[in-house]
This record gives sequence, structure tokens and C-alpha cells, in this order.
Amino acid sequence: MSTPFLSRFTPSLMPPETLEALFVQRHALAERIVELIRESITTPSKHHNLLIGPRGIGKSHLVSVVYHRINAIPELRERALTAWLREEEWGVTSFLDLLLRICRALSESYRDTFPTGALQELFESSRDVAEHKGAVLLREFVGDRTLLLIVENLDELFKGLGSEGQKKLRSYLEENQFCTILATSQSLFSGVSLQSSPFYGFFRIHHLEELKFEQAVDLVRNIATFLKDNKLAAFIQTPTGRARIRAVHHLAGGNHRVYVIFSEFLTRESLDALVDPFMRMLDDLTPYYQARIAWLSPQQRKIVEHLCEQRGAVPVKELSRRCFVTHQTATSQLKTLRENGYVRSETRGRESFYELREPLMRLCIELKKNRGGPIRLIVDFLRLWHSRTELEQRLLALQPDASVEREYLSFAIKAYDEGQEDLRVAACLTDLQSCVRKGDYESALHVTEELVAIRGESADLLRQGLNLARLDRHEDALAAFDKALQLDPYNANAWVSRAIELRFLNRDEDALVALDKAVELDPNISHAWILRGLSFARLDRDEEALAAFDKAVELDPQYAHAWVHRGIALGVLNRYE
Repeated sequence: MSTPFLSRFTPSLMPPETLEALFVQRHALAERIVELIRESITTPSKHHNLLIGPRGIGKSHLVSVVYHRINAIPELRERALTAWLREEEWGVTSFLDLLLRICRALSESYRDTFPTGALQELFESSRDVAEHKGAVLLREFVGDRTLLLIVENLDELFKGLGSEGQKKLRSYLEENQFCTILATSQSLFSGVSLQSSPFYGFFRIHHLEELKFEQAVDLVRNIATFLKDNKLAAFIQTPTGRARIRAVHHLAGGNHRVYVIFSEFLTRESLDALVDPFMRMLDDLTPYYQARIAWLSPQQRKIVEHLCEQRGAVPVKELSRRCFVTHQTATSQLKTLRENGYVRSETRGRESFYELREPLMRLCIELKKNRGGPIRLIVDFLRLWHSRTELEQRLLALQPDASVEREYLSFAIKAYDEGQEDLRVAACLTDLQSCVRKGDYESALHVTEELVAIRGESADLLRQGLNLARLDRHEDALAAFDKALQLDPYNANAWVSRAIELRFLNRDEDALVALDKAVELDPNISHAWILRGLSFARLDRDEEALAAFDKAVELDPQYAHAWVHRGIALGVLNRYE
């Protein structure tokens, strides 16, 4: 049985069932666009939609899904014609050229009804006459139906049309209200953003967001289900599997296309099985990134090249110093690069920091620069793919003649020894904070499980225990805290956390033992003394409870709860004065 076809670069080649099976993240947007096109087809109101996002983010996939959904509705299929232009319409330099491309697309889709003879006659006429006849031909062929015009890379097409061609197109669309446009562009461009442009305010603009981590997991799960890859489906449910998807997420920057590529070897273990397809993927993508850099101005290329050499976000003043440009110039160029999807920024205090939006761009450029074995590139990849312990285990298991693999693994372990940040851990911690802020403790628990799988430190087990406690899984939380204490028995807060879970399980005697250990390690934790008091109170050891609350008040006189519990304890002892 043949493996189902997954296109990495041309989603329109895939059947609608495959497109829907892999579709993630943008269900609401797809439904909204289908509804706008439905209204355009069935009413006089015409809507025009423009999808904005860098290559590989899923624009063509979304367009294909919308196209097939529209085509699957009999009423819309009967009342509309679709002209889907080629992805790269390089030859469009005028309004006439665009008319010819639209007519060509219609003649290919509606061979039995499109008047190809009338189209051929246009080439016998002068440019002005051909433009007039082409406009009439298109209008008459559409008739009382609606034309759904699908245009990918609208920014490039508008560049070819020029100002005059854009004005003619806008005028034609205003005079002939029979068209609804679904278009894409890699970034917002002057043809639609400038107030002086003919198409300013014409499109409903939808900026496509990158995949978040959980959406990336959904995509890989959909791929596994579609391919009937049970091994992959089971693997991504494990903490190690999620950790590997997070590694891909760091490399891909939320890029849909890369997940389709990486899903092919997500479960592979040997270095050859990992590195070879990884390098082939980079080799495939390198021409694309080279072309993207070629579109930039020299100053912008210099900035991008510097960011490619960095491992993280860089402040503007550092960029201006290293690129020998003024701060104002660097800020201006970075603004343009951010608008065009090359970089992202974040504010830290009063400074703005910039980094490449797509980490794969750095890797591809580094691949081209290497002259004798891409050590740093593969080391980075291995550090994202395996924990330090896994790398050490693989190094010990190597055959004596595996010299190349030994070199790569040794370099990766050395990077850990030098204290280089584990990028997966940093990503996990960021996601964990986000999940906790949103109160999404199930997702937070998944992240802590990844942290335990990646690093397995006492702090990771404590985080896991806290999220289990938030989910009222107190036995599991207690087990996590016990494991954390096995790794670090001198952590007073871990003993406090253990005591809290023991109290939830009505094991107050055991809780007191844990709290004794906590205050022995750090006698200044006022919360530990309150917990001691509460456990004493529940065991009817009221004098000891009062003494514990007195200690909590002594440590923190502003702690209102300590005063409240002290008052209750005094009441129990009939000391109302």
C-alpha cells in the first residue's frame, strides 16, 4: 500500500480530504472567509480577503481549504466561476496581461464553455483594443455569476502591474461588481497599505499567526493519524515526544511546512538517521532563504547576517555598533524587516531586542558558510534533540570505529559543560508561565512533564508537583515532591510543599514531620509555621498550635492570615482577652 502524498511546498496538489485532515489552528478564519465569499456570491455585496504571512506559514493550505469548501457547496458552485492564477505570475506587467492570465485560468477550468476563439483573437489586436476586448470578454463570460479570483503573492503581481495597472484594475472592479478576490502576500505592502494607493482599504486583511506549541502538537498528531503512523502517534503522547516537537518548534518558529518535513524523522534515534534528513531539509530550504535575503537592501542584509550569527535577541544599540550604522538607521531598517516578516522584537525595560523570526534562516546560511564539517550546526541540533544524559548514554554505547558520531556527541556534551543554555528548557519555562497565567493547568502539567524528561532536576519535579496539586491530584503531587526531595533533600520549600499535600490527604502527623524538616532548614518561612499550627489544631494540640501561630506573627507581623489563625487558636483555649 503506497504512502499518502504530503506536499511540502504545493498544498494545492493535495486532495481536499488530505487538506482537511492536516488542517489546524485556523478553523474559525476559514469558516469566516467561506461565509464572506458565500455572501459575495449570493448577494450584491462583494468582499475581498488578503492573507498576510511569510512563506511556509500555511497561506496556500488555507486558500486550498477555502476553495474546496466553496466548491463542495452546490449552490455556490453553480453561481460562481473560479480563476485561480498560478502561484508566480512573472509575466504580468500590465492590466492587459492580468486579464489574459484570468482568461487563461478560466479557459483551463471551463474548457467546454469558455470562448477560446475569442481569447485567441485578442492577440491579433493592438494593445489598447485587446485590453478593451479582454475586459468585455471576461465580463460577458462571467455574466450574472460571480468570479472568485484567487491570487497568490499579490504583492509581486501588483509590483508587475505598476501604478497604472493597479488603477485600471481598481476602476474595472468598481465598474463591474462581479468579482470577489482571495489573495495572499508574504507581508503588508505599499499597494494596499499606503493611503494614496488605489487599493487602500479595499481588502479585509488577515495576518496569519505562527503555530503555537500546542497547535504544532495538533499538526503532528494529524499527520500521524493521516499517515496511519501508530509509532509516531504514540510517541508524541510521551514527554520525550513533546520535547522533540518543542525542539522543532524552536527551529521552525511556528512554520507549518517544517513540521511536515520533520514529522518524517521525529522518532528516529541514530545520529545518521537524524542528521542526514535534517541536512537535506536545510539544503532544500537554503535557496529559498537565499532568495529572501537577495530581496533586501544592502543595509538590511548586513543586519540579517549579523542576526544569523547570534544565538538570541540583540539590542538595537548592539546592532548599530556591530553593523557600523547609526541607531536611527538601525531602528528604521529593523522596523521594515519586522513588517516584512524577517525579524521579531520584544521590549525589555526601555530597550528593544531583535532576533530572526525564522531560526531556520540562520541554520541555512550557516550551512552555506561551513567549509569543513558543520560542527556547530549539528551540535545545536543534537542539543535540541537530546538531553545531556541521553547524549552521554549514546556516547558510551558507540562502536569503537564511530569516530564522526563520537566527535559530534562530544562537542554537544561539551556545550552543556560550558553552561550554554538548553533552548528547550527556556522554551518550556516560557510556555509554563503562559499556561499558569491563563489557568490552563492541564497544559502546564504537560510542559512540566517535558521539563522532567528533558532535564529532570529537583526544580522541574517541584513544578510538576505544583501543577498536579492544582488539578487536585494530591497523591501524584506527593510522589513528585518525594522525587524532588530525593534529588535535593535540603530544599525547605519542597518540604513545605510535601506537607501541604499530606494535609490534603489528612496525614497531619506526617505533615508535621515534613514541616519540622522545613523549619529546621529555614526557620524563617512564616507559611511553614502557619501550616504547623493548622496541623496541630487538627490534632487538638491547641497550645502547640498557638505557639506556631505566634512564631508566624513574630516572623511577619503584616501576615493577616497568621493573626486570624492566632485569634482562632486563642478562642479555642477560651482566652478571649
